[in-house]
Amino acid sequence: MPKAKPTKKPKNVGLTSAQVEIAGQFGDYSFEKPKMTFEQIALKELGPKVFSRPPQGKKFKRECRKVFD
Repeated sequence: MPKAKPTKKPKNVGLTSAQVEIAGQFGDYSFEKPKMTFEQIALKELGPKVFSRPPQGKKFKRECRKVFD
């Protein structure tokens, strides 16, 4: 039987310039609205599908959360 090829994961997933700009805005949002959570601000300001495309979506969410905290 032939062996199955191992799946390759992307090693270096970068953010687009628009995503970097949005991630920077999370610091402003958290300062302006201190009682709102990260998920509430993301839903209100960016919409429900902003973190949808994995693995880039996961990295984008992680970077936004770093700036938010």
